[in-house]
Amino acid sequence: MWPLILLVFWLLPTFAQGEGYLLGRILALDWERGMARVEVRGEVREALLPADGGDYRPGMRVVLYGEGGRLYVAEPDRMPWLVGLLFLFALLAALLGRGKGVRGLLGTFFSLLVVVYLVVPRVASGRNPLLYALLGSLGVLLFTIYWVHGVNRKTTAALLGTLASVLFVLLLSLYFAGAMGFTGLASEEALLLRQWGGVDLLSLYLAGVVVGALGALTDVTVTQAAVVQALAHANPRFGLGELYRRGMEVGYDHIGSLVNTLVLAYAAGSLPLFLLLAKDPTPLRFLLNTEPFAAEIAAMVLGSLGLLLAVPLTTLVAAFLFQGGKAGPGEHPHGH
Repeated sequence: MWPLILLVFWLLPTFAQGEGYLLGRILALDWERGMARVEVRGEVREALLPADGGDYRPGMRVVLYGEGGRLYVAEPDRMPWLVGLLFLFALLAALLGRGKGVRGLLGTFFSLLVVVYLVVPRVASGRNPLLYALLGSLGVLLFTIYWVHGVNRKTTAALLGTLASVLFVLLLSLYFAGAMGFTGLASEEALLLRQWGGVDLLSLYLAGVVVGALGALTDVTVTQAAVVQALAHANPRFGLGELYRRGMEVGYDHIGSLVNTLVLAYAAGSLPLFLLLAKDPTPLRFLLNTEPFAAEIAAMVLGSLGLLLAVPLTTLVAAFLFQGGKAGPGEHPHGH
């Protein structure tokens, strides 16, 4: 399935070039004139290089833009490298994850289809971004978690723990976004969307907070439910309290590592903002008070709060479902 999808992406630039856009190959460079000789559809033509130069070299495949009878070198053709990277990821996921890895890839592809063809068009047409992002994400979650891990007590516990945590993050996000007077204008993309109009930018920000935490939540809830399932299978006499206590011994480690992971993930995406701390003469207290900084910090903390709650909630639900030896032969912890 995935090789076919990757083949489609590979052929897309060749058969579906947009108006004015072409693919070519650089034959020679003339940096003094700022021109490049390129081969386009079997013809040799000249194209204007970008004003800032760039790391271009003979033999490189590039994207060209034609306007007014002239050609311009837009950027390198990165699609072959992106397809190769995707293929490497798909191959390792299939080899290392086996059946679950393949199902996970198919679930990921389905998730992308839902986002691109269901959520984005409706948000672009003026619908509420938070509502449709949440409905789309939860629909994908419901499908993928059962598709990848099977329909059983473990996945049901993980799903319930994730849903409860997402609801918690959503309610907190609504409250604190209103309390701090967020407008959703925390990025250049948001400013551009405001010019186009028709999009509720605050709801879009809230949707990003909730959906951004969803992936990490799914990871920790499935793992935590699997821990409780393994404990119940190892000793069927464990009751609700004992399963919860022993499951949380592992859960504390999950909390420590995953909160750190989520914070670093948000921080990595906000490095340009953090660099402003060293460049901007504004006092730190007032710089952090600006919406771009405050919104990033709020998103990071809200997602981390969701993780903190997901672990005990999922552990409690799983302990309830597996108490009294309910992790029997039909639900072996390593089964499907």
